[in-house]
Amino acid sequence: MSANKIKFLIAGFVIFSSFLFLAISGFKSENLVYFLTVDEVVKRKPGSTSIRVQGKILEGSLEKKIETMQIFFKILGEESALSVTYKGVPPDLLENGFPVIAEGKMNGEGTLVAQNLMVACPSKFEEMKEKGEVMPEDHMRLMQKAKERRLKNKKE
Repeated sequence: MSANKIKFLIAGFVIFSSFLFLAISGFKSENLVYFLTVDEVVKRKPGSTSIRVQGKILEGSLEKKIETMQIFFKILGEESALSVTYKGVPPDLLENGFPVIAEGKMNGEGTLVAQNLMVACPSKFEEMKEKGEVMPEDHMRLMQKAKERRLKNKKE
């Protein structure tokens, strides 16, 4: 066998092994689950693994500390609620009653310390409106409130 053929076989083996490793490690990842419900998270023991939780912000629980850029709120499940804390710039539409997806780790006190926070996409509601479907009235009210707040902040 010539030296070029040996180099070609070694390079092919390395590339094939790399793809195989990436495929196997990707399937082992917990990122395959889009999100957990609040009730599923509350039943789990706190751990060091990152989780993604979906729920609706409990009306009146949203607390923002602007000077420290911290946000505290509770998200509701069917049977329970979960405390969430987030440090950083909040999403534009973060309001009481809005559905959110929080991604982070549970601390020892049973609070989700979120590193990423996402709010339900308003385009979803726009699509519903265009199709003639009835939009949830509380979402319409919250979207209008968020829009007014953004306009007020731009004027200041």
